[in-house]
Amino acid sequence: MLKHLKRLARDQKGNILIMVAGGTAALVGSAGIAVDATQWYLWKRQMQQTVDSASMAGALSLNRSEDWEAAAKLALERTTNSDYTLETLQNPPSTGAYTGDNLAIEVIATTSRALPFSSVFMSSPATIRVRSVATAIGEGEHCVISLKKTGVGIGVSGSAQVNLGCGVAANSKSSPAVKLDGTSYLKAQPINAVGGIDYDPSNIDPNTQLLPYSNEVEDPLASRGLTVPSAPCDNSSKSGVAIAPSDRTTIGGNSNPNYAVSDQDGDGITKICGGLDVKGTLTMRPGVYIIDGGDFKINSGAKITGHDVTIILTGANAGKMANLDISGSATVDLTATDDDTSEWDGVLIYQDQIGSTHTSTINGGSNLGLEGIVYMPNGDVQFNGNAGQHADCLLLVASTVNFGGESSLDYDSSSCPFDTSTIENASKIIRVVE
Repeated sequence: MLKHLKRLARDQKGNILIMVAGGTAALVGSAGIAVDATQWYLWKRQMQQTVDSASMAGALSLNRSEDWEAAAKLALERTTNSDYTLETLQNPPSTGAYTGDNLAIEVIATTSRALPFSSVFMSSPATIRVRSVATAIGEGEHCVISLKKTGVGIGVSGSAQVNLGCGVAANSKSSPAVKLDGTSYLKAQPINAVGGIDYDPSNIDPNTQLLPYSNEVEDPLASRGLTVPSAPCDNSSKSGVAIAPSDRTTIGGNSNPNYAVSDQDGDGITKICGGLDVKGTLTMRPGVYIIDGGDFKINSGAKITGHDVTIILTGANAGKMANLDISGSATVDLTATDDDTSEWDGVLIYQDQIGSTHTSTINGGSNLGLEGIVYMPNGDVQFNGNAGQHADCLLLVASTVNFGGESSLDYDSSSCPFDTSTIENASKIIRVVE
């Protein structure tokens, strides 16, 4: 036997067969592990997409004050293609960078299933665990916001050249909600719309971020619940106040008879019944002004100055609503009330929420200086600029806004003489952040 064993040890026949047998086992094992690992990776990707959808659905519903838990669970059911266990669904997240964020939704889910090859070596199947956090985050500063729910909310027509150092947003669900036509050009960043955006590539800057079919932008002043703070005038017997071309007039303040229009009862509110028609030089002392009926009209050649003022436009009904009408060759220097304890903080012009059947017109020029919020939630604004016109802190919030001419609005929150936090937080987008 020993002799035979020594001869067998020296015999090289069959070595290749032994190597092939061993190699085949290794090859089959490697292939088996690779197949199972690929399946684990696929499950992880699929589950990650599922929890991402769920966290975004939950965050969107939370942002809309809807049932976010039901929305997140429905998204899980609709998007998953494997059995899963929902481990965590909570607001706010308890871990990560967004811990304590009341707008964030955290979703954690697991899936596990035995696979043919790996189960030979593993006492229990591998568990795939995925996590997602979504929240509402700011998507840029918008200085032009259209609140209308249908139709064209923001329009740029003809040969208008509009240069905005900020974003525009239209809450209309129509397509288009933002319409750029002709040879017009709009430079804004970003351009948001709940509905569609109608444009030609030549109408926008090539680097513009277009966000059609996105979330509504919140009305930044809705939470204030602004209303006209005084009883209406009897417009049938009021003809308004006219400032003639040769007049140099100061209004507001106390009841000094030297003032054409004054605060009669000392409450800081000056009421003008029947409109204010300015052709000469007008100074508005700090305070709140109510123009009831007629129009607030600043004519060509007029000069008007007012710092720390709020101008309220109202009327008996939409047909008799006071509107804004500014000529392009007028000299205008108006800044909003700057008082963070006042409901009118930052509001330069407010139109009663009953709205108007007429369009307010701002014809800009190099002498146009409006600093503050023009807030007409149910009114329409036509903004026509011309060469040299510029404004650093003018925010337009209206039912619709249309542009013509050459307009330049550069919104810089640091230059605004009032608290801009509600404006900056008005526009949000739902994103997966973790």
